[in-house]
Amino acid sequence: MPRIGYRAHDFGSFDSASALGERIESIRPSFIQLALKKVIPSARPWQEWDEEYIHEIAENLSAHGVSIAIIGCYVNLIAPDKEERDKEISRFAKTLSLTSAFGCPYVGTETGTLNPNGGFSIETSSLENLAIARESLARMLEYAEKYDAYVALEAVARNHTISSLDRLADTLAAFPTKRLKVIFDPVNLIPYTGIPEKDGVPLRIPSEAAEHKFISDILDVCEDRLVAIHCKDYILDPDTGTKIGDIPALTGNFRWKAFAEELRKRNIDVPWLLENHNPLTVKETAETLEQF
Repeated sequence: MPRIGYRAHDFGSFDSASALGERIESIRPSFIQLALKKVIPSARPWQEWDEEYIHEIAENLSAHGVSIAIIGCYVNLIAPDKEERDKEISRFAKTLSLTSAFGCPYVGTETGTLNPNGGFSIETSSLENLAIARESLARMLEYAEKYDAYVALEAVARNHTISSLDRLADTLAAFPTKRLKVIFDPVNLIPYTGIPEKDGVPLRIPSEAAEHKFISDILDVCEDRLVAIHCKDYILDPDTGTKIGDIPALTGNFRWKAFAEELRKRNIDVPWLLENHNPLTVKETAETLEQF
């Protein structure tokens, strides 16, 4: 049975960890992905975080039955300005240094883009930027080793540096350390024009065989390093044929029941974190997924 939690900032902004905890508890006690400044804008700047401050936040959440499954610290590994890139890595390192206080050893990030708005840039996928991303990742992994923590990497098709299974596989092979883990978001890794069939052509809704192959190929590469699943859904735009990948789970094309069955066959038991959920139906969504 999948274990379902939430991405905290999908519930909006809160003025304290206690208020966030109360909101989660009102649905049911669970675990979250916590990007602190996204969900509590009044929280101290990361430069001012210390063990006591972060431990208090974790304790306030725990009082409401809420634990942290992933610490969200999404940095741009290829920020074009080196000074900005160094600052991003420093922010990530600070978070790694406080994982014990958070009560969670995993700090999650995507891999970055040259688009200042976080979207697509044709230059993002260059081999030069891939090398910069890996250079940044190497530095982050050194901090992870120092602080007995883990970098949890999330690949994103088209928009980000690590944008395909091959690039993810090559990156994992380049860093065989146990400090590098994976957050698997199936929808984020679905190609921009959909999952291809055996003949290479995507359909509006992929066949079960095509979707199964897509999932199996990814799990074959990263199942031993998985620490969390991101759970949302997608459709293909009927006019452009391109992916709309930010809708609540169970409202699109992805076969989440079949996915759960595949994880079970492989004895993979990691938290599922709902993304882009509808707060009005999130409890029903979570309870349905738990039956899979």
